[in-house]
Amino acid sequence: MKKIIAAAVAAAFVAPAFAADVTISGDVEFVIENYKGDGTSGDQGDADITVTATEEANGIAITAYIENEAGTQDAAVSFAGEFGTVKIGNDAFDAGTAVDEVADKAEFGLGASNMAMPSTMDLNVMWTLPSIVDGLNVMVSQSYAEGTNDTATTNENSATAYGVQYSLGAIAVSYGVINDDSVTYEPAHTNISFTSGPIFVAAAQTENDGAVNTDSSSLSAVYNYGGGNLYAEQQTVDTNGTKASNTGVGVSYKIGGANVYVQSVSGDTETENGSFVGVEYAF
Repeated sequence: MKKIIAAAVAAAFVAPAFAADVTISGDVEFVIENYKGDGTSGDQGDADITVTATEEANGIAITAYIENEAGTQDAAVSFAGEFGTVKIGNDAFDAGTAVDEVADKAEFGLGASNMAMPSTMDLNVMWTLPSIVDGLNVMVSQSYAEGTNDTATTNENSATAYGVQYSLGAIAVSYGVINDDSVTYEPAHTNISFTSGPIFVAAAQTENDGAVNTDSSSLSAVYNYGGGNLYAEQQTVDTNGTKASNTGVGVSYKIGGANVYVQSVSGDTETENGSFVGVEYAF
C-alpha cells in the first residue's frame, strides 16, 4: 500500500510536466554560391531547431518555444485569449518588424528592405489586440536593452513599436514604426500586396532603414506553378540620394519537406552578383 501511495504522489508531481503538447521542428539549408567576383564557394545558409510547447488553461492558450540557431538560443512565451495575444521573450520580435517581410520572396535573400530594431534589445513584450474589425490586426510592443545598475539613465535603453495590418479580399496593406530611445531617427515601414490564385505581387518601402537618410524599397512577384515557385524580386537602397539596386530571379521546386532552388542575382552591388543553388529541408 505504501508503494501505491508513493507512486500516486509522484505521479501528481510528474503529470503537470506532460500537460503541454510538445513538438520539435526545424530546418537546414545549404547553398552553392558562385559570385562573379571570386568564383564558387559553399555555405550553410541556415540551420535551426525549435522545441514548442502548447496547452490551454482557464480559457487561455499558452505557447512557449526555445529556438537554437547557429549556436544562439532564443525563447518566448505567449498567452492568447479574449484579450488578444501577449508575447514576451528574448527573441528578436516587435510590432514594427512584425509587418515587414511581405515582399521578401527571393530564396537567397538580397539583404535589404526589411526593417530592423536600431539597437540591441534583450527583452521584448508584444500585445496583439483582439480583432474588432474583420481583417484588421493591431500590435504594440515594448523592448528593453540590458541595463547597468548606475545613475546614468542613458544605459537603460528601450523602444516602443507599433504595427497595423489590414486585408480586404485580395489586397493587404501594412504599416509599422519603431521609436528607439538610443537613436535620433525613427524607422517606418509600409507595404501592399495582392494575391490572386497562384499569383502574388508586393511592394514595400522602409524609411530610415538602419540609419538616418537611408531608405530601402522592394518589389516582388511570385507565380506558383504547382510544384514550386517562379519568382523575381528587386531591392533598392537609397543613401542620401545615391541608389543601388539588385534583382534576383529564380525557380524553386518542392520535394516533400525539401525545397530546391536556382537563383541569379544582378545589379549595382558587385558583391551580390552571382548565381546560387540551394537546398533546404524543413520538418
